[in-house]
Amino acid sequence: MHLAHLELTNVRSFSRLDLRLEPGIHVIVADNAEGKTNLLEAVALLATARTARSSTDGDLITWSSLRDDPLPAARLVAELTRRDGPATVEITVMATQTAPETPPDETPPTPRTSRRFRVNGVARRASDLIGVLRVVMFGADDLRLIDGPPAGRRRYLDITISQLDAGYVRSAQRYGRVLQQRNSLLRRIQERRAQQSELDFWDDELSVSGAELLAARALTLRQLGETAASRYADLAAGEPFEVCYRPGVPEAVERALFEHDLQARFREALETGRRDDVNRGQTRIGPHRDDIEFRVAGRAAGSSASRGQLRTAALALRIAEVAYSTQRTGDPPVLLLDDILSELDEHRRERVLAVAHGADQVLITTPDADRPSEHELPDARRYRLAGGELTRS
Repeated sequence: MHLAHLELTNVRSFSRLDLRLEPGIHVIVADNAEGKTNLLEAVALLATARTARSSTDGDLITWSSLRDDPLPAARLVAELTRRDGPATVEITVMATQTAPETPPDETPPTPRTSRRFRVNGVARRASDLIGVLRVVMFGADDLRLIDGPPAGRRRYLDITISQLDAGYVRSAQRYGRVLQQRNSLLRRIQERRAQQSELDFWDDELSVSGAELLAARALTLRQLGETAASRYADLAAGEPFEVCYRPGVPEAVERALFEHDLQARFREALETGRRDDVNRGQTRIGPHRDDIEFRVAGRAAGSSASRGQLRTAALALRIAEVAYSTQRTGDPPVLLLDDILSELDEHRRERVLAVAHGADQVLITTPDADRPSEHELPDARRYRLAGGELTRS
């Protein structure tokens, strides 16, 4: 799989970018704050329909468009070459309200927005776009996967699995909607405006989609964990590494993760915990409470690992993700390496570049034209990014 054509209009630091790409490795050199990460995150957005850093979609739209255009909008389009044929994905983020006049030297306020998605020119839902383009992105923030809050690790799981399994996307969306309805009902019961028996329907619904998420996450992490442990040992002279799934369910449900009665056990646990759920006004068990624990040399990495160990763990996990995506689909994902090679020692840099050579296409950003050097990547196409313009060097 590779990007054949990328078009960005009014996307963050890019007023207009029209880039045609070939298979192979592409190195993009730019100073800090020139938009290196913006470029790779735009590609990732086209794969996952999720923004990486923005709290709102309105942050995607360039300031000049918000200030000057009567209908501000950001548009992202990618034409792909896949083993099963060509495809096109498109996302448009439109401001739904007119921004107040803003002085030229001030940042316009972030507007409310709406999204539109197209796949092969046809209007689709976000869930239909996810996974048409598949990416694995290596970035400096990957360390937060190991020592950051659980929500970031759940997000990682959702993004990883969703690109490979359309059914998982639907289950996750359904679970989120049902969880919201169940929590709302719990609060009404707490206020004596509803009866506990009304939970029967929502418990049935939550157990169906929740069991699907639990099973998919358990299977994915078992397979990712095996490969990540091997890659970590290679990067860290044999030091042991484990990836442990910590599902947010009671032990009786956890024991059934790979059993046919997982849904029934989850349903039973929901019913058993109703009283405590009502007292708290929220659902206390389920995949929305999941976590991943990473262990280095038998100890929890999040609280005890050195920065070097954290970086190696994150790198091993991403390398494992590339292998898993390729194994599941038979088509390597596009690799996005955001300014990480310059921070790695020679051994780790060699391992990452070895993975890159196995992909159809790799986009590498760096502030240093010599990392990676032309000796390391003699066949790479090289570009210079400055002022929102990308030129071949």
